[in-house]
Amino acid sequence: MTIETIGSFLPDESLINARRDFKRGVIDRQCITSIEDLAVRDIVERQLSCGVPFVTSGELRRKHWAKDFWFGLNGVTCENVSAGHIYQSIDVATDNLHITGRIGFNPAHTFFDDFCFLHDVVAGRAKCRQTLPSPANLLLEIYALSGGRPELLYPAPIHILVRDIADAYRYTALRLYELGCDSLQYDDTALGLMCDDNYTKRLLQGGVDLIRLHGELIEVINKSLEDLPDGMEKSIYISGGDTIVPEWEHIDYPDNIIPKALSSLDVDKFFLPFDLGNDYAIQVLRHIPQGKSVVLGLADAHSPFCENPDSLAAMARMVERFVPLSMLALSPRTGFKLSSYNQRALLYEDQWRKLTELSSISL
Repeated sequence: MTIETIGSFLPDESLINARRDFKRGVIDRQCITSIEDLAVRDIVERQLSCGVPFVTSGELRRKHWAKDFWFGLNGVTCENVSAGHIYQSIDVATDNLHITGRIGFNPAHTFFDDFCFLHDVVAGRAKCRQTLPSPANLLLEIYALSGGRPELLYPAPIHILVRDIADAYRYTALRLYELGCDSLQYDDTALGLMCDDNYTKRLLQGGVDLIRLHGELIEVINKSLEDLPDGMEKSIYISGGDTIVPEWEHIDYPDNIIPKALSSLDVDKFFLPFDLGNDYAIQVLRHIPQGKSVVLGLADAHSPFCENPDSLAAMARMVERFVPLSMLALSPRTGFKLSSYNQRALLYEDQWRKLTELSSISL
């Protein structure tokens, strides 16, 4: 059985310690960059040894899975909130989006240098994949920042905002292809959040037209993928956000975005996480058109404990009713990188053990 990854990995101890030293001013930017380079090299070699078909840089250089990319686009800046009363018992993100103008492609985006380094390290030994936060997430973020009324925040009507986001992503993808990118993966929580009754209730209370928003979220993804070269695989990982697994519902209700998304997104491959105990949810796969690949996210990337291989294999066999085995692969439910890895007793080696366990599954 082919295995894939969601693309993010835990850093090793040397990088964790170096970032702590950099924050305290013990080492400089050049030193931390050199240590990051070594960590990416190790991540690449470990992925190659696991036999994954697409290799990423592990998102090791990112502070936030999505905002680091958005802050590099034209028309978006980072607004750091360092004052005020935040009544929470945990650290909160203080880097927020600030719209300064029309959103656009940035040919000097730092992600291009990061990808070039990955491509050089891989050196043709595998295919290279670049993960990006979904354009639907950026649109939903602007909805949230504007209280459900993007026209109050963005200097153009909503249909222009959708087009601007899509064009910024599409030109980014085209540049990545020129640099040797074989696979583009969108990490999406926007579609999964649309399955959350509590989240959508808040949107409705803010006056948002959910059906229109559904169309805009799907449209911004599809427009961002228009006219990309056939040699670049297009994929999307659909997560529920903090809950990871969306509240999958296969019934085609008017206010259910998932059947619409799975049947109409212009991607080659879907990364979809499932709970092993919920075999009912896999019926959502019947909405995926023939000829598209599915990567089943079954292993818990946020736990050091082993999965039951028989349970993993049984779930994968049930999926064969909707997706032929030739179009199926297995993966963890999410990326390995998370801020709370210490509390979860996760170690650097756990992620590689998880992938090895997945690769041993036989159907």
